Amino acid sequence: MNEPFRLGVVFTHPTQHHAPLWRKLNQQPGVSVTALYLCNENQSGGDRQLGSTQPWDVDLTSGYEYEYLKTINGTIASGIERGLLNPALVQRLTRQNFDAVFISSFYTLSYRLAVLLCKLRQIPILMQNDATIITDGDSSYTRKLATAMLYPWMYGLVDYWIASGDHNEIYLRHYGVNSDRIVRGCYPVDRDRFEQTIASQQPEIHRIHQQLGWNDDTVLYGFVGKYIDRKNPFEFIDGIAAAHQRDRRIRGIMIGGGELEPAINQRLAALNGEVLNVGFVNQSQLPLYYAALDVFVSTSRIDPHPLVVSEAMAAGCPAILSDRCGNWGYRDTVQHRYNGLVYPCGDVNALTDALLALADSSTRQTYSEHAKAVFAQQDLDCELNAFLTLIERIKRQQPAPVAPASEPVVDRPTVSAKSR
Repeated sequence: MNEPFRLGVVFTHPTQHHAPLWRKLNQQPGVSVTALYLCNENQSGGDRQLGSTQPWDVDLTSGYEYEYLKTINGTIASGIERGLLNPALVQRLTRQNFDAVFISSFYTLSYRLAVLLCKLRQIPILMQNDATIITDGDSSYTRKLATAMLYPWMYGLVDYWIASGDHNEIYLRHYGVNSDRIVRGCYPVDRDRFEQTIASQQPEIHRIHQQLGWNDDTVLYGFVGKYIDRKNPFEFIDGIAAAHQRDRRIRGIMIGGGELEPAINQRLAALNGEVLNVGFVNQSQLPLYYAALDVFVSTSRIDPHPLVVSEAMAAGCPAILSDRCGNWGYRDTVQHRYNGLVYPCGDVNALTDALLALADSSTRQTYSEHAKAVFAQQDLDCELNAFLTLIERIKRQQPAPVAPASEPVVDRPTVSAKSR
């Protein structure tokens, strides 16, 4: 019997987007996945940037093997830091344990250590990021010069890339990644969970819409995410307030939290209910809130590929997107005037016009149908197929197995969830 292809994953922490991917990938015939997590954020507590202490309330660790690696001081980190260093990677990342390793980025010290170990031990490296030229545009001249010199070398260390969108693919090629090393994927969202949650709780969705709206005619526009500067939440508030003056049905709903929440609440107190701050909503309930919205809005100034846009589209919610978000394009998540609208970031008048355009129910219905169709090609299966394509490519190029005597196999205390 052929041995399974052993994919190692070096990732900061379990996320609602990637954990279902590891589970589904681990279910594929001939594939075994082990995730090595650098911290337990979202499991021991909430997302600090969201201002929440609640752990995510959906299952992120069953169906695949995983392990929380201890830091250099012998503890499991509770949050993501650039300086995260997990020395156990030295024992875990060997040819006997893994046929290839997916590494999320170069951000933490542990990611860089993982790249070094894989290169030294000739383990193929897979990588994916969401970076774009759009969101790098505000960098200083010194940083641009440094990245122009450093990134082609760094990115060249990676054997295979999974592109997350149109602008990301352009970005990778800009920094010298050859097209034959790029496979198109996406940033994954678990469509099955969204669709099942929405289909099974229609009365609750109706209740949420009634609770958030003034009446049945209210058109709800949602902002979902961290209340931080780069997400540009005040532009959303200003746009909604201006649009409401021209169409009294329009109301904005903010879901999330973060450091700007006190200032946001102060701003909303000066309005007349045009925008409502709902606050934090946990993962199991988010699909219901997306489904209760009529339009999703992302006003970010810097946002490479916000997954909240894909989540909204999974619920059939058309999007209005700042052009500083990286997930619009001909083949990307938001396609202008097809399943959403893209406006110039900072132009509140243009945002207001977009809000008013989607107040029309016929336009919303058309865009909603298109949103579902586009997202169906960018869900978990899209990313799964990208991984399977690369696994087959690596298997064709794989040398003969390394004899166990050349390097002892190190037992690793992973947690297996296959038998649960």
